[in-house]
Amino acid sequence: MKEKDLFFFKILTMFLIIITFTVGCSEVKNENKIAEEELNVDEKSLNVSGKDNEILIRSENISDMVVNLYGIDNATSIIFNDVVAIGLEMAEGNTLTDEIEKMITDTVLEKDPQIRQVLITASKKIFDKIEDIILSLMNGDSYDKHVKEINKIIEKIK
Repeated sequence: MKEKDLFFFKILTMFLIIITFTVGCSEVKNENKIAEEELNVDEKSLNVSGKDNEILIRSENISDMVVNLYGIDNATSIIFNDVVAIGLEMAEGNTLTDEIEKMITDTVLEKDPQIRQVLITASKKIFDKIEDIILSLMNGDSYDKHVKEINKIIEKIK
């Protein structure tokens, strides 16, 4: 009889171990699923409408191109119609010269055929304003909300 009880005990123990792993692993899957759903909710808040998103991508591409040029530490840009306003942070020991402005203008016009006018500034204040607008647009605000502010920036740079 003891052998039968021992056999039954072994089967019961193995059964409990299997159930424990099954329940424990399903909890981990549920936690992962909940974490993924939370991540998806966060991503949805960063969605930008189609046309605005295209303009933001073009602006980011222009900024990336400009930063790759010699003497520039950071760049931000905003496109409005066929005009791009570019804010620069120059590398230490460099200043914004006519030569650098021409190099940036030529690069932008060559890479983005929809741009007709390139406006460039090394003003920290304008750089920060452009950055704030870009962040706002990335968080879902529309271009319409920033039209007046963008026009003011363009007028200041002209």
